[in-house]
Amino acid sequence: MVIALFSCSSPRELQAEMVSAQLVKIDTVFRYANSPKQLLTWRDDNHVDYLTYAPLNNSFLIGARMIVLVKR
Repeated sequence: MVIALFSCSSPRELQAEMVSAQLVKIDTVFRYANSPKQLLTWRDDNHVDYLTYAPLNNSFLIGARMIVLVKR
């Protein structure tokens, strides 16, 4: 019984890497009826796109770079 209990609760490690991505596109989307958001498209050096949402009052520049955490 003890072995079965501890086998289910073993610690797990998250394997991820940090990748530099560049902002390539900004769109305005309406996720909710009264709350428009910015949809930001980021692209890394391997041409993989990442999407994030941000409030409209935040300003971003096309070409800005940021670090994203990517699962291996």
